[in-house]
Amino acid sequence: METLYTYYPEFDDDDCLLWHVYENATRQIVASFLFEDDALEYMRFVEYGGAFHGFTPTFMLQRVTLDINQAFASQFA
Repeated sequence: METLYTYYPEFDDDDCLLWHVYENATRQIVASFLFEDDALEYMRFVEYGGAFHGFTPTFMLQRVTLDINQAFASQFA
């Protein structure tokens, strides 16, 4: 059986070690964790059908950033 996911360690820009869960088919990181045990648990969850079965849509992984102060100010300007 071919594995749909793998996980590996990598240092971020702040030299913090993160464990990334990587989706092989789409070649994208679907989750990142500070602890290896958490990454392994999540990888097993998604590997056995707990998500998109190897094909997570890219838009699901994009983060939305909102400056709440700017949004608040625009309402009362």
